[in-house]
Amino acid sequence: MLRDKYLFRLHWFLRFCLAAGVVSLVWIFVAYFVPQILPEAKVSNRQKSGIIFRNESWSGEITITGDIWAMPGTRVNIIPGTKISVRRLGDIFNLDWLPWHLKQGMNTEEEWMGVKNGEFFWDEQNKISLYFAKVYALGMKEQPIIIEAENATEETKVEFNVISIKEGIVSFGKLSNYRKMSLGNKVTVRDSRLSNTGECSLCADRTSPTIYNNIFESAVRAYITVDGGSPKISNNLFTVSKGKGVIVDPERFGAPLIYYNNFEMPGSVALEFTGGGEGIGGTVILNSFSGGSIIEIPCDSKVQIAQNSIVGVLRFAHSGNCVGSLILGANFWQTTDKEAIFREKIVDKEKRFEVLIPAILSTPPADIGRLKE
Repeated sequence: MLRDKYLFRLHWFLRFCLAAGVVSLVWIFVAYFVPQILPEAKVSNRQKSGIIFRNESWSGEITITGDIWAMPGTRVNIIPGTKISVRRLGDIFNLDWLPWHLKQGMNTEEEWMGVKNGEFFWDEQNKISLYFAKVYALGMKEQPIIIEAENATEETKVEFNVISIKEGIVSFGKLSNYRKMSLGNKVTVRDSRLSNTGECSLCADRTSPTIYNNIFESAVRAYITVDGGSPKISNNLFTVSKGKGVIVDPERFGAPLIYYNNFEMPGSVALEFTGGGEGIGGTVILNSFSGGSIIEIPCDSKVQIAQNSIVGVLRFAHSGNCVGSLILGANFWQTTDKEAIFREKIVDKEKRFEVLIPAILSTPPADIGRLKE
């Protein structure tokens, strides 16, 4: 009897493994092989929503009426001059049924499931999200690719939720009115204008995309957020905004490289490193921080800050237990008077914590900031 009992359990486990294997093979076939078999579909001047099973080429004016979910093996090519309008209210194809994503209205209380006080909830039943595998949106300077809310105006703000791209290139784009744009490792966003965004204009969550030569305008929370990744962020212009410029939590092994950028954000936090205690931290070099802009770091940050023009201030995030010291690289502070730097430029330093500045630049580096076109 005992032997039959164990045989029954073994047979059940084998049947389960067989069923799981069959399901996995079907998924791999549909997700990766079918897109290679089917011819590329031409999508032009039409409405679009639903699951993408094959490679597609988009052109003309595309109106997104519901969520887009692309199979992992698919690729979407977007032709120069294409305008993609996302319906502002009414999602005819929603596959996101997470309870906290279905919540509607504005959060008037403390932060809940990533939505801060004063921000709108996701409202996924009515607001649209775009989930792509591979996207090659290769616009041209004279023919940019536009992705915005339907009937957008200058007052139109955050009207749809997500643009997610696992792999690809977005160049010469005009992107606006979305909550967040999530980037995979093999993604490059360049030569584009990103405006009127919510949680993050570009988000690198444990990924390392390339973000080059873009203009960022108006964000509710932040232009770029980095969580545990090592993106290359260079040659961008960050303008004054309600939100912050770049927020970085390197976590344990993240090491973002932030260089040749112009932070023209007077009165705002241009660059913030959070967490502290990371293994590497990253590098901030050859950036221009305008007057009134703020760089904020924890006292135990490992980030290297050197060869920058810091016309604003460097502020330490209070933890209440900062001890030891931090060495800053050679930067231009508008003065070579070290006492004036400690008095006016380095703020909120705790008494038991020491900041060391071995060298000070008397003039900004010649090649600092965004490359002139």
